Amino acid sequence: MEELPGEVVADVYHPEEVREISVETATEYLEVIREAGKRIALGVGLCILSPVPLLLFTGMSEAGLVFPTEDVAGGVGVGGLLAIVAVAVILFVLNGLRLDEYEYLEKEEFRLSYGVAGIVEKEEKEFRPVFYQGIAFGAALCVASCVPIVIAGAADAADSILICLCALLLAIVALGVYLIVRVAVRKGGYDRLLQHGDYTQEKKRENKRLEVFDGAYWGIITAVYLGVNFVCMNWHISWVIWPVAGVAFAAIHSIVSAMNGR
Repeated sequence: MEELPGEVVADVYHPEEVREISVETATEYLEVIREAGKRIALGVGLCILSPVPLLLFTGMSEAGLVFPTEDVAGGVGVGGLLAIVAVAVILFVLNGLRLDEYEYLEKEEFRLSYGVAGIVEKEEKEFRPVFYQGIAFGAALCVASCVPIVIAGAADAADSILICLCALLLAIVALGVYLIVRVAVRKGGYDRLLQHGDYTQEKKRENKRLEVFDGAYWGIITAVYLGVNFVCMNWHISWVIWPVAGVAFAAIHSIVSAMNGR
C-alpha cells in the first residue's frame, strides 16, 4: 500500500516462524534422551570411579599383597585412572553429538502439535515417581558412603584398609550419582518439550540476552588470568582466579538477570 503524504504508518510486527514439534519428533527425542541419560550417568559414574584402581593398588601394595613398591602400584593405578576417564570422555562426546540435533529445544521457541502436549504430560506424570525414587536413593547412597570409613577410622584400622575403604566410598558415591543423573537427564527432556522450569519461552529469551554478557565476562577473566601470569609469573597461585571468578559470575549473573527481568 502506498503511503500518503503526512500519513503515519504503524510498524507491522512480523513474528519469527516458530518450529512445530510433531508427535513423531517428540517420541524420537524422548527415546534419545532416555538412552542419553544412561550414557551420561555412566560417564559421570566412571569419572568418580576413576581413582579407585590407584587407591586399591596403593592400599594392596602397602599391605604387601601386590607390586614390589608403591611407585609401581601408583603407575599402574594412574594408567587405570586414565583408561577409565578415556572411556567416560568417549561416552560424553558420542552422546553430545547425538543430542546436538535437538539443541534447538533448549534454546529456541517452539510449539507442540495438537495432542503432543497431552502425550508428553501423561508420560512425565508416570515417570515422576521414578524420578523421586532415583533422587532419594541416590542421595541416600551418597550420604551412606561415608559410614564404612568412619567406622574403620574410629576402630583405628590400618592405613591399607582405610585406603581401600576410600575406594569403596567412591564406588558407592558413583552408584548414587548414577541414579541421580540418569533420572535428572530424563526429567530435563520432559521439561524441554513442555517448556517448563528453565526452558520456558521467557527464560529462553532472557538467556539469549545474557549470552553477550557471559561471553564478555569469561573473555575478560581469561585475559586477566593470562596478563597476571605473564607479568608476575605467578602460575602456581593464580589458579585462585578461576574459583573466585566462578562465584562472582553466579552473583553478577543473578543481578544482571534480575535487571533484565524488570
